Amino acid sequence: MTPIMSFWPSIYEKILNQIKLIEYRRTFPKDCKFAYMYVSKPVKAVCGILYFGEKHTLSDWKEKYSNSFEISTRIDEYLKNYRYGMEIKGFQKVYPITLDDLRKNVPGFVAPQSYLLLENNKNLAEYLERNLVLVGEKIENDFSNAYPEHVCKRY
Repeated sequence: MTPIMSFWPSIYEKILNQIKLIEYRRTFPKDCKFAYMYVSKPVKAVCGILYFGEKHTLSDWKEKYSNSFEISTRIDEYLKNYRYGMEIKGFQKVYPITLDDLRKNVPGFVAPQSYLLLENNKNLAEYLERNLVLVGEKIENDFSNAYPEHVCKRY
C-alpha cells in the first residue's frame, strides 16, 4: 500500500540531509515500500518520496539491546508513542505540489494528520502520478554503521 505521510518541515530537512535514517510510527500500511511526503505548515506541500527498507519492531529492539541502559532507555521513551521503525533507504526530492493545488484538483482533499492511503483515494493517486516532477538524483542511505546509533535516536 502507498501512503502520503505528513511530516514537520524540520523532519523533512533531516531526512533530506541524511541525518534521520529511521521513520517511527505506531503503524505503517501493509507492504509499504515507499511514501509521498506531505510537509506541513508553513510549507504545506508534497515535497518528496521516501523509500523504505526493513521494518523493525521496537519491542524486538528492546530485547536485542537489553544490555545497554542508554539504548533501552531511548527505546522505552519511543515505545510510549511508536511501535515500529522503518529504515529510510532512499529519498527523492520532487517539485512541490502545494496544498492549494491539491485542494483545487483533488475533490475533498484534506492534508493528512498521519497518513492517507492512495488505494483509498484514486483521484489523489492519479493527480500525483500525472504531476510529480523529480528534482535531482535519488539519495541513498547507508545503513552499514547505522546501528545501534540510530535506534530511537532523538533528532
